[in-house]
Amino acid sequence: MHVGVEAEFRPALKAHPAFRIHGIRPLADRLAAAGYPVTWSDDVPGQDLFHSAGPFGNRLEFLEPH
Repeated sequence: MHVGVEAEFRPALKAHPAFRIHGIRPLADRLAAAGYPVTWSDDVPGQDLFHSAGPFGNRLEFLEPH
């Protein structure tokens, strides 16, 4: 994935990529330890899911099937 920043950039508040991963809880722990927000959600049944933000404020979603 390539991430670029334009002058006058404002991150989207709702639009975001989602990443299906394995090992979601260790990833959440690493992100939180590095100072990134971790917000868990139960919006998608059958998935462990959290949102975080990249260094430029972009919303990111990570999910793992139960």
